[in-house]
Amino acid sequence: MNNNKIYTDIKQKILDEEFQPGQWIVERELCEEYGISRTPLREALQRLVSEGFLSLQRSKGYLVNKLSIEEIIEIFQAREAVECMLSRLACHNGDQNFIAQLKELEEEMEIINIEQNSETNTVIGSKLHNFIAKAADNSILHGYYQKLKDRSALIRNRSIDIEKKSREEHIELIKALEKRDEFRSEHCMRNHLRSTCQRIVETFISELKGAVKYITR
Repeated sequence: MNNNKIYTDIKQKILDEEFQPGQWIVERELCEEYGISRTPLREALQRLVSEGFLSLQRSKGYLVNKLSIEEIIEIFQAREAVECMLSRLACHNGDQNFIAQLKELEEEMEIINIEQNSETNTVIGSKLHNFIAKAADNSILHGYYQKLKDRSALIRNRSIDIEKKSREEHIELIKALEKRDEFRSEHCMRNHLRSTCQRIVETFISELKGAVKYITR
């Protein structure tokens, strides 16, 4: 297995939460799993460090990153810069199937029972963002989008309330895109990303306060 495949496999394990935030990466176990020496493994791990998935702790090893509030905010700020423009471009560059595909996504969202299946709403929301990025037809912005999408996957605080609000905002965004209203779609995307960031940060802070209360009892 080459370095790129090792990197891709470890990254996917992080995204799939097989490797949890705050978990130490045991190099010896991975070397045995992939049948390689530590040199090619560390090359893959260093790449994941440079992309923010891992951190290297001196004399301790590699740790799966757990995003701070500041990092979460920075990710959403970067997403806003990229995805608002992607939304505008999608209105201009979407092909003849653009509207039909949007309507399909809208129908999928409307029938979800978020109370019973919030994960499906997350998946369809991700499909919408991916669709917009592809329809925009700008390879450079799409590359930035993919990197930010991966970093966003490290944000775990997704409650049912967050998903309900997210669905409302996604449907509003879809309606603006269906009209090919670039200014409205940009506004809807910005509002969605800022609101989602705020709700996630509030949840993050609430959980921290709860943990502090538990520790100090």
